[in-house]
Amino acid sequence: MVECTDLSISPSDPPLVAIALGSNLGQPLLQLRSALQVLAQTPGISVLACSPWYRTAPVGPPQPDYWNGCLLAQVQLSPWALLKRLQAIEAQFGRQRQEHWGARTLDLDLLLYGDRSIRTPDLTVPHPRLAERPFVLVPLAAIAPQWRHPLLGETIQTLRERVGDAGIIAVLSDDAGETTFATAADRRLPEPRQ
Repeated sequence: MVECTDLSISPSDPPLVAIALGSNLGQPLLQLRSALQVLAQTPGISVLACSPWYRTAPVGPPQPDYWNGCLLAQVQLSPWALLKRLQAIEAQFGRQRQEHWGARTLDLDLLLYGDRSIRTPDLTVPHPRLAERPFVLVPLAAIAPQWRHPLLGETIQTLRERVGDAGIIAVLSDDAGETTFATAADRRLPEPRQ
């Protein structure tokens, strides 16, 4: 496991990262779209792709359903500097850490940082529960199916197939609003508009 506190990386070799986005308080879909814009405008983060948004059953105490998605980005930040930026963006959106796995206005989790494996008191990468959570694997597989889990050696698509997609509802289109859904198992999504 890598353990260091260096907050800089080589600008000639920006690592690819995967970040999970989630929200279930306030206006979740609006907050996720706004957070994506903030991330795209954050120095040191170049957003490359974002998954579709999914509505998912919550894990933990009783609470509203979540909206989830994942993004891929290249970063000019160390894992620790990126973690601090993600936490600052969560705070900007009113995130309060009151209850473990409780409801939240915005949740940003660093899932993967290149092929690095990191375990420190404040950061574990790959995310320790990545391989067991459909609400992360379904959106991540939509944009990075062949990315290999650094510890397990399996692709994201293989992990996604293993856990299935129970409790995951996909938005048919980005402009469909929060009321038009299909199950993630429904592979007949509408054709893209020209």
